[in-house]
Amino acid sequence: MTDSNSGWIKSTCAYCGVGCGIEARPTSLGKLEVRGDKEHPSNYGKLCTKGIALGETVTPLGRLTQPTHIQNQQKHELVWDDATQLVADRFNQAIEEFGPDSVAFYVSGQLLTEDYYVANKLMKGFIGSGNIDSNSRLCMASSVVGHKRAFGADTVPVCYEDLEQADLVVITGSNLAWCHPVLFQRLRAAKQANSALKVIVIDPRYTDTCEIADMHLALESG
Repeated sequence: MTDSNSGWIKSTCAYCGVGCGIEARPTSLGKLEVRGDKEHPSNYGKLCTKGIALGETVTPLGRLTQPTHIQNQQKHELVWDDATQLVADRFNQAIEEFGPDSVAFYVSGQLLTEDYYVANKLMKGFIGSGNIDSNSRLCMASSVVGHKRAFGADTVPVCYEDLEQADLVVITGSNLAWCHPVLFQRLRAAKQANSALKVIVIDPRYTDTCEIADMHLALESG
């Protein structure tokens, strides 16, 4: 009889910043099974839809494994050199016809400093445009500034156990229910267990997070 708990390897979900613990193991079909780690102090076995689907992101089944060019509704596989040349040609064509500001880079939030330097050098120094931005600034810069102003460092200042001990939780500009659903469920459970816990949501919009709020402060934009 096969042990259903054998072969599982502990890891951490790579999506949002909650840091949910997962357990994963490969299957004989080349796929990856993923489940929540019931012993992990962040999520106690719970996962959101992204975490549950983690196994689908690490297998080549049903995914492109090399560059593909679609022309006249037909797919054509390319070798990497040809794909790179095609992109370069299209960039050059746009720049010659419409100028440097007709192209832009939107780069990942997971690059290293050296990678960012090369990307900026290519866009600003070589192409001659300032049209480059990254997920690092658009997604996290405001959080970094807020943390440094409030707490003196770019780090989360609390632990999740504080949710079960708190009397007041203020959520500012975050739709916790969508962005960090496992943490939201933990806060919901803490509120159900502790009638003294009050939740205030400060957000111009009424979001799903407001469902557990005792007060929604809908500030006017600007």
